[in-house]
Amino acid sequence: MARKRRNYKPLTALAIMAIAALVAAAVTFTNVTYWVVNATKPPAMKYPGADTTVAGGNYIKVSYYYDSQNALNITRISVIGFTGDPTNYTDALRLCNYYGYGPITAQLIYIGTVGSTGYERYVKAFYVYFTNPYVQPGAGFIDATTYSQSATVTINPGSCVTVGVYLKIDPNIPMNLANGRTILATYQVNVQFTAQ
Repeated sequence: MARKRRNYKPLTALAIMAIAALVAAAVTFTNVTYWVVNATKPPAMKYPGADTTVAGGNYIKVSYYYDSQNALNITRISVIGFTGDPTNYTDALRLCNYYGYGPITAQLIYIGTVGSTGYERYVKAFYVYFTNPYVQPGAGFIDATTYSQSATVTINPGSCVTVGVYLKIDPNIPMNLANGRTILATYQVNVQFTAQ
């Protein structure tokens, strides 16, 4: 009696497809990580400079607020420029490395005008700098020239650097705007800190 030969080709093909599916399948496994969050003061912080005490603080005021919409701590420095004459405050703000463990570099980045008052045209120079505006490049503008970023300075642990501001106000400004209270312009300057 002759034996009937069975056709194993469909079973073989199915076995090959099953093996291929296992090889192509992603292997998933879980490896647990815990992220423990603590808090401390940032390594670099901003403080009012010594010029805020000149004339009882009538010419420079420093205040702070939290912008919840953008999640930023904002330092607001209000400065008064004198019409017709350049005004230079050499110690308007201090950047300090009190909480860091190593040196930090700082750079001033001029972003530009925040909003508009319509009186910006009377500000002929707004220029922030470290140490000396004539030796070390700063950020801002003087007449028609814009300086987008300052030189970089290093702040060692336990040390501070000063930020000065140079202003020039148009001598032809209307007297009702030269009252020391009217905001002529607001400029954004970011302080970029980098830990080394």
